[in-house]
Amino acid sequence: MLAAAITVIALVVVWFAGAGALLLLIAVLIGATFAVAAAEARQRPPDTTFGWPSRATLWAGEIAAAWSIFLFWMPFERWLMARDRQAARLPGSVASADKAPVNATPAGIAPQARAAHEAPPVLVPPVLLIHGYVNNAGALWNLWRALCRNGFGVHTLNLEPVYADIDRYAPLIAARIAAICASTGASEVTLVCHSMGGLAARAYLRDCTLQQRAPRVAKLITLGSPHHGTQLARIEHSPNGRQMRPHSEWLTALAAHEQGAWVCPLVSIYSLDDNIVVPACHVPGRDVARMCLRHFRTGIERSSATRATARM
Repeated sequence: MLAAAITVIALVVVWFAGAGALLLLIAVLIGATFAVAAAEARQRPPDTTFGWPSRATLWAGEIAAAWSIFLFWMPFERWLMARDRQAARLPGSVASADKAPVNATPAGIAPQARAAHEAPPVLVPPVLLIHGYVNNAGALWNLWRALCRNGFGVHTLNLEPVYADIDRYAPLIAARIAAICASTGASEVTLVCHSMGGLAARAYLRDCTLQQRAPRVAKLITLGSPHHGTQLARIEHSPNGRQMRPHSEWLTALAAHEQGAWVCPLVSIYSLDDNIVVPACHVPGRDVARMCLRHFRTGIERSSATRATARM
């Protein structure tokens, strides 16, 4: 009995030591991104500066977000998130007529309810969430949940292979949009993309113009996307990592094709405190929203969902 008890205790100690080492490794890697971001920091607008206590809170929140994303939400993504969640209601529509008394007639009900009888419902396109580099859809679980709670139809996509050329993701997005429109009857979708997902969406829109076909995208919303690249990509040697280097041939060619013109409205949400997209960037001349969040939190924070929802 004593030997068995000692064995169990030893196994528990080894397991916790391994888990602790993994947590420490993630924290160290995230800490390294903080150092790079600090070295590449540019002058900030006066209204966006804050003290060390607030910075420490941001750092702690980013590390906690990385732990939860890589150790829980991504591994269990298939069980946590439905790939296709149909709309629970029509966001933006007026109050439903079924809230009026059963025996009420259109002439005898309140003006707001009467408007519901007379006005057609406001149809909101379904949302397709596209994740970022070395992530899967689980990295956007909080955003997915917030949109579902607001009644949106929400769909997900995993960009695979993980280290492929970004251009290879465009056909995946095309097929997913076609499937969503076929299953929901919608004519368009709204793309909400985090990090590299925004570049994959731009590659898809470029292919649509080259192939002279309708993109079926009502709006593109990007969260913390490296539209002008990131310094951290300089240590990456995968095809998509190299493409995200500042001034890479791929980014230059993509921007040259777009020439500042877009086939759909674009909203670029970014953060001056991003520790992965360094330096922080957005698409000039577009609808731009600024946040005070680190990179991984941009994809999971409720405020991201609030800002995205307000622009749909």
